[in-house]
Formats: sequence, C-alpha cells, structure tokens
Amino acid sequence: MTAQDSAKPSKPEKLSKAHDRTGFESGATELDEWLQKYSWQNQRANNATTYVTTFDGRVVGYYAITVAGYERSAAPEAIAKRAPESVPCFLLARLAVDVEWQGRGLGWGLLENGIRRALTLTQSVAAPALLVHARDDTARDFYLHHAEFQPSPVDPLHLFLPMKAIAARYQSLTDG
Repeated sequence: MTAQDSAKPSKPEKLSKAHDRTGFESGATELDEWLQKYSWQNQRANNATTYVTTFDGRVVGYYAITVAGYERSAAPEAIAKRAPESVPCFLLARLAVDVEWQGRGLGWGLLENGIRRALTLTQSVAAPALLVHARDDTARDFYLHHAEFQPSPVDPLHLFLPMKAIAARYQSLTDG
C-alpha cells in the first residue's frame, strides 16, 4: 500500500512558481512538457491560467483554462443558435493526471473544478459553453462519460458543454 492509496492530494489551486512541476508524468509527453516548460510563462502572459493539485509538494494533476472563439458553423446547433459568427467559449485547454494518481478520481475532480470555475466566470464574462479539444478518443470518452458534452458536427474531438447544462447541475453557484 502506497501513501497515495490512503492520502488525498490538495484541492486545485492556481499555479505559482513555487509549485514543483518537475517529474510530472501523465503518459502524454506533450501535456507533461507543457506543464513543465510552458504553463508558468503562459500564465504570466495571461494566455491561460493553470490550476494544480499537489501531493507532498509535487504537482500530481492540473488543468489550464482560457477563453476562445469557435466558428459558429462548427458548433453544435444548441450552442450556435443565436450566437455570433465567432462563438465565445471558455476553453479547458489541458487536463492531465500523473500516472501514479490515475484511476483514483483525480481527473474527474479536476474536470469538475474546471466546470465549476467556468460557471463562476459567467458571473463576470459571458460565454455559452465550455469547450474541450480532446486529444484522442480515450480523452473524448472521459469527457463524455463525466458531463453532458456535445461534439462539434465537424470534429468529434471538439466537445462543448453548454453553460445552461452546467448551471442546471450546479444551480447553487449561480444563486445569489
């Protein structure tokens, strides 16, 4: 039995320079490299904000969120309806869990935190959906399993979660 079997990682928090990103290994080189080499500079440049969860001071999972525009004709009908030509969305740009922590619900916890964060952001900035560019079919299946994502009619790896669905699920966050 390892320490991870009984212990829990931290709640997601905004990335700081003090977070130990070295050694993070999710099994997806591009996601590992982005966290280790580019997450901090992207955050400092206001290109994306990264939220991390840690265990013993080391990052064991993360996601990055930003804003994006998506061509209306490539969005699901429910989102494209009454939308401008470029549909504003919150973009869950990356999500990864260290291999030592995979299969323990951490990915779902990070996704749920990102979904809730997007909903909270709608109190200040309007966007009809949370967008995900799934990296492959396995990632796509993960997102479809955990939330009511709708695939783009032109790219099945581009998934949209309508804010209306998020608000219905997390009504208490929008009350008050």
